[in-house]
Amino acid sequence: MTRIFVVRHAEAEGNLYRRIHGHYDSAVTRNGQRQIAALARRFEGETVDICYSSDLIRTRATAQAVCGPKGLPLHLDPRFREVNLGVWEDQPFGCLGRVDPVMLARFDADPYNWHVEGAEDFEAYSGRFLTALREAARANPDRTVAVFAHGSVIRAMQLCLFYSLETIGELGHCDNTGVSLLEYEDGAFRAVYLNDNSHLSSEISTLARQNWWRKQGDRRDRNLWYRPMTPDAAWYGACRREAWEALYGPAPDFDSGAFYRGALNEAQREPEALCDVMLEDQRVGLLQLSPSVDARDGAGYIAFLYLLPAYRGQGLGVQLIGQAVSVYRRLGRSCLRLGVSPHNAPALAFYQKYGFAPSGHVPGRYGSLLRMDLDIVPEHSFRRLEAVDVS
Repeated sequence: MTRIFVVRHAEAEGNLYRRIHGHYDSAVTRNGQRQIAALARRFEGETVDICYSSDLIRTRATAQAVCGPKGLPLHLDPRFREVNLGVWEDQPFGCLGRVDPVMLARFDADPYNWHVEGAEDFEAYSGRFLTALREAARANPDRTVAVFAHGSVIRAMQLCLFYSLETIGELGHCDNTGVSLLEYEDGAFRAVYLNDNSHLSSEISTLARQNWWRKQGDRRDRNLWYRPMTPDAAWYGACRREAWEALYGPAPDFDSGAFYRGALNEAQREPEALCDVMLEDQRVGLLQLSPSVDARDGAGYIAFLYLLPAYRGQGLGVQLIGQAVSVYRRLGRSCLRLGVSPHNAPALAFYQKYGFAPSGHVPGRYGSLLRMDLDIVPEHSFRRLEAVDVS
C-alpha cells in the first residue's frame, strides 16, 4: 500500500490580493511563510520517502517544508499545476464577479460546465492531475509520497475520486497548506482524511479570514476592481485633500492641480497608472502609479494609494497593493516603491505588515519621507523563505 500526502501550496499573492491565479506564477506571501513553517512542524515526525510538486513557485516553495528538513530531492511535474485559467488569469475577483458571474459561480459549484476562453476544461485539468497522481502511486509501492499542488486541481481530484456532481455540496475547500492523506492499493484510492489544516492557528489560516467558502452565514467577501479614471479633477482633488489634511491638518491653500496634471501625464502613457478603486458599483478609492519615476532602478513607484475613510480598517488596502504588483510586474519592474511620512504611524504599520522595507529617503514638502520598497520578483520567495528557517 502507498500512502500519499496531497498538500496545497501556502498562501500566495492571489489569495492575499484577491486575484485569480492559475498558471500565473505568483510569490508566497509573508503569512504563507508562516504557514510553511507550521507545515514543517507538522511533518517533523512523519516518514516521507519522495516529494513531487507542481513546477510553479508557490508549490515549490511550500515543498521546502518537507523535502528541505528531510534532505529529499523535489521532483517537478507540470501536470500537478493549477488550472490554466485563460483570459481570467490575474483578474481581480471583484472584476470577474461583475463581468462573468455565471461562470464564476460554476467554477466552484459546477466545474463540469465551466468554460472560459483560453482555459482548460474540467476533463483536461482533472485528467492530467489524476494521471500524474496514479503514476506517482504506482512508482512507489509501499512508500510514503508527498505531492504539493493547488486548490482547484486538488478539489477536482477529490470530486472525481470520492464525490460526484450530486454531492459536490458536501465537498469542502482546502486551506493553504491543507493536507489530505490518501492510500493507494490494487489500483484504487481511499481517503484517510481530506483538507486538514489543524497545524494552522486561526491567526495564520487563510480561510479563517474569508467567507466565500462557508456554507452558512454571510458568504460575501469584499473584492475590489479597478477602472481607468476618466478626467475628474474634483474627485481627484477631494481625495488628495482629505489624505493631506488627515496627516498635516487644515490646509486652506492646498492646491491639488500639480498632482492632478502629473497623474494625467502618466495615465496618457499607461492607462492603468490612474485608476478608480471600485467596490461593486461604488467608487471607494484611488490608485495613482508613476511608471516614469525610478524606472532605471527597476522600481514601480506608487504615487498615491487611497481609500475613502469609510472603507479603511477592513483589510481592503492590500488589494490595491496587489493591483500595483500586477501592473508593474507586467512592465518588468522588480520592486514597488513609495514614500511615506515617518510620522504616519498607521501607514508605516500597514506597509511593513505586507513586506515593504525602508530603503532610504525622498524629499517631501514638510521634510524627508521614508522610502520603502517591496520586492515583487516571485523567485525571491525562496530567499525570503530561508530567512524564516522552516527547518
